[in-house]
Amino acid sequence: MRAPWEWLTATARWLAATPDILGVLWVLGAAGAVMAPALAHGSSLGPFDLLARYGLSQQPGVVAHNAQATDQIAEMIPWTTLAWTQVHHGQLPLWNPYNALGLPLAFNWQSGVFSIPALLGYLAPLHLAYTVQVLVTLALAGTGVYVFARVLGLGVMGAVMAGTIYELSGVFMGFLGWPIGAVMAWAGWIFAATTLVVRGRHRLRAVAFLAVVGACAVYAGQPDALVVLGPSLVVYVVVVLVREQRGSERRRVGRTVVDLAAAAVIGLGLSAPLLLPGMQLIPGSVFRNATRVNSAISLQSLTSLMLPGFSASSLAHSRFFSVGASDYVGVIAIVLAAMALALRGKRPEVLALGAVGAVMFALAFVPPVASAMNQLPFRARWHLGVVMVSFAVAALAGVGVDIVVKSGRDWAVRTWVGAGFGVSILVLAALWVVGRGTLTPPAAHQRADSFIWPAAQAVVGLAACGLLTLSLRRRPDRTRWWAAALVIGCETAFLAGVGASLWSSSPTFVEPTAAEASLVKAVGSSVVGFGARSCQAPPTLGILPEANILAGVRELSAYDPITPQAYFPALHAKPTIPVSAFCPVVRTAAVARLYGVGYVLIHYGQPRPVGGVYVQLVGDEYLYRIPGVAQATLVPDTSRRALPAVDAPGPAVAVTGPDPAVRHVVTDTAGATVLRLRLTDVPGWYATIDGRPLALQRFAGVMLQARIPPGRHVVELLYMPTAFSIGIATAALSGLGLAGAGLMGWSRRRRQPPDPSRPR
Repeated sequence: MRAPWEWLTATARWLAATPDILGVLWVLGAAGAVMAPALAHGSSLGPFDLLARYGLSQQPGVVAHNAQATDQIAEMIPWTTLAWTQVHHGQLPLWNPYNALGLPLAFNWQSGVFSIPALLGYLAPLHLAYTVQVLVTLALAGTGVYVFARVLGLGVMGAVMAGTIYELSGVFMGFLGWPIGAVMAWAGWIFAATTLVVRGRHRLRAVAFLAVVGACAVYAGQPDALVVLGPSLVVYVVVVLVREQRGSERRRVGRTVVDLAAAAVIGLGLSAPLLLPGMQLIPGSVFRNATRVNSAISLQSLTSLMLPGFSASSLAHSRFFSVGASDYVGVIAIVLAAMALALRGKRPEVLALGAVGAVMFALAFVPPVASAMNQLPFRARWHLGVVMVSFAVAALAGVGVDIVVKSGRDWAVRTWVGAGFGVSILVLAALWVVGRGTLTPPAAHQRADSFIWPAAQAVVGLAACGLLTLSLRRRPDRTRWWAAALVIGCETAFLAGVGASLWSSSPTFVEPTAAEASLVKAVGSSVVGFGARSCQAPPTLGILPEANILAGVRELSAYDPITPQAYFPALHAKPTIPVSAFCPVVRTAAVARLYGVGYVLIHYGQPRPVGGVYVQLVGDEYLYRIPGVAQATLVPDTSRRALPAVDAPGPAVAVTGPDPAVRHVVTDTAGATVLRLRLTDVPGWYATIDGRPLALQRFAGVMLQARIPPGRHVVELLYMPTAFSIGIATAALSGLGLAGAGLMGWSRRRRQPPDPSRPR
């Protein structure tokens, strides 16, 4: 039983933490507020209504709420569903059997099946798995920047402002639900850990913290976002170290570099289960060989920083997500960030944040810089640096609020607040006069509406300046607090109100249409191909690539960044926009049999597949069966030197497997044969015959084959990349190394004699 003084001590500690508890609750509440309208409609977040525009998923009368979020329903939600299903069947989510002839799932750099949000999503029911991932990502983004602000020494209100602006900023909300947003959600945590490493007070803890959060960012996926995040950290660290460089501190710079390098190495080790097999897949995929789109964002889009919707187009109803049109942070954030640089710019961290914003702004908005970055071997989408611009503005705005709370009575502070919002009113007035142009009535109305929130923010900012003036006469602390609370409340309302329009939901999880159910019943587990080019631009055939996972239909199509480049020449498929969309045309039964396509869909008036047999009308599409198709065949091996011709016939053989990443085949032949499997050849497939290793070879440029001796044999194929196994061992060793170092440090501290000068 605790002594009374122990209860008093515990209560005092809890009360001391209460402001931070309230601050975090505000950040989480802001995240809930922006999602509340969508969640009120249904608990399953996602643009399910978009499917109503495509192929067999069409439903008359359904209007898409958010036309720019196609990737969520065409990639993220299907992959989340597939991973959740496999995990709940006791399987590792390594393989996607539904697209092309099967593709890697865990290592495609976008599914994020081992990320923190995904791991928490597995604990929820299937219809809530994606919802949990989105909400956890949003919470990670806000709380991470909150923690970073507190590490910088900001008060609770400044930290609240920073966390709220970042998590609800237009560009982050636009990428929420994508792996780009999942990676960038860790920005605050990574910058907080980096700051602790640079300070060097608790080296081991700081290094471990940075290594862990860095690994979490890697597991979230999207190399482009990781590559953009890296230079931001470098700029931040270099500016801080240079600014702090003073004589005897030079030795600490070297130690800091060593600690940062150690954290990077350990973080890479912890993330090796994704990094190693993922990097192994990139060279042969469309991810590596496709031309990356990296063009500077138009400087005209800078108006959207204050005026979301000024482009006279709805953020939610654009055909594709436009970074430049959705990078709003608000008038209040911009004015406070400018004030922070002006009044606290000598502080190393503040100056470093300004440098991060400036460098990332150049990468995103300056055409010569974008052109220069295109010459690098890895052509990342550097315009994603606009996310880090929002991050820098958010953190600096938090510094601005902290200045208001702590120094609001100073003449310089009141001048900056008043002048800043006064200038913003003049800018808004100028844009109102010269920026309306010759627009159609709906566009003019849209643009006029875009001025409402910025004008309200400018007025609220001037009101806050008035409160700071009143603080000279009465209750200065309380008045400054109310001034800060006023701008925080207005900024939160603005960001939540605009961001809420980007999200939609459904009362139920996606359900197959009558046409999709009819297709499932007709084709079973067979692969479905298309008799015409069908991808993401309506009119499409079948089910949208990747979304076919939700209906349980296998299709010879894919919308996956790790799709092997060899698929395109093999099937004479042309790369489309987006470049990772693979939608080949199957015109003959010979091609269908070669790739194991059991059925082909066509539209009315299109040529039927040569050699196909009409089956039925599915929705408004015609379904043809291809005779003689098998997922595996045994071709007589008449020559021990050369393999049989690609189109050599052979009897079908059954393929079974308890797991998408496992294939079992039983052969019983009088002579030598070649087993040919309609299965994508990617690094990671291994085969055994009667328990002994079996050599696999490439078949038809993209599939697998192996020589089988006469007699009865059991062949087993397993997708378990050696790189994945090595990665697991590397991560385990890295974790054990961190744990061992921590234990040694704890033991050393216990053996040290107590410092008599330290008060007890």
